[in-house]
Amino acid sequence: MIQIIRLTLVLLFAVSVQINAQEEGEQAPNFEVGLLGGETFNLADHEGKVVMVFFFGNTCPSCRAIGSTIESAIYQEYMDDEGNLVAVGIDTWNSSSNESSVTGFKNSTGITFPLAIKGGDVAVNYKTTYDRLMVIDRAGVLVHKGIVAASNDIENTIAAIEESLIVTGVEDLFSDRANVYPNPAKDVLHVSAGADIISGITLFDLNGRKVMESTLFNQRAGNEFEVDLHDFEPGVYFYSLETEGVPFTGKLVIQK
Repeated sequence: MIQIIRLTLVLLFAVSVQINAQEEGEQAPNFEVGLLGGETFNLADHEGKVVMVFFFGNTCPSCRAIGSTIESAIYQEYMDDEGNLVAVGIDTWNSSSNESSVTGFKNSTGITFPLAIKGGDVAVNYKTTYDRLMVIDRAGVLVHKGIVAASNDIENTIAAIEESLIVTGVEDLFSDRANVYPNPAKDVLHVSAGADIISGITLFDLNGRKVMESTLFNQRAGNEFEVDLHDFEPGVYFYSLETEGVPFTGKLVIQK
């Protein structure tokens, strides 16, 4: 009976991890972690911001070696006065994670962004490990989930941050000129605009490859259109609306 109970608990734990695990293009689940110094970091508090997460181990040599680069080449390079980029480091080595060990990590790397203590559960829920980088965009979508050591993932992380900052900024700038919904979308995307005449829409993948021509744009009525998304794989895409006025670009998440 004890063995059966243990097996049941293991299976329930495995199912829980699988449910919470997120992949690129999916909505990032909220998390809250205690920070060095006694405050907390709650992902939901940073809605509308781009969030970079650095999963580390407090005495992990490779994490300590790359920490200063993450601080200088990413955080210091892309943070601004408006706080459009938010960063947090999460210590996943719970057994040795405490104020002293994380302070030692902070001092050895020179990291100035917040560092969390005993955040192993967050790594488990995201199905990742230490020495990894992750980027969540302003819409709360996981747009980059590193699968290699952080030292080999700096360029990919920067690209994800730049895309999230720049593309979202363009979308916000012209949000009063067009309406693209729902976003995230599933099978059908609706597009409408004000005074501008929309002649089409083009979709691109994260590598900039065109995956849909504007000729697949079906007009409903007036200046409203529908786009059939049944044949598209789930993930993050960029769209460009062709109008008589200012071009309108933005980011689209497709979920199945």
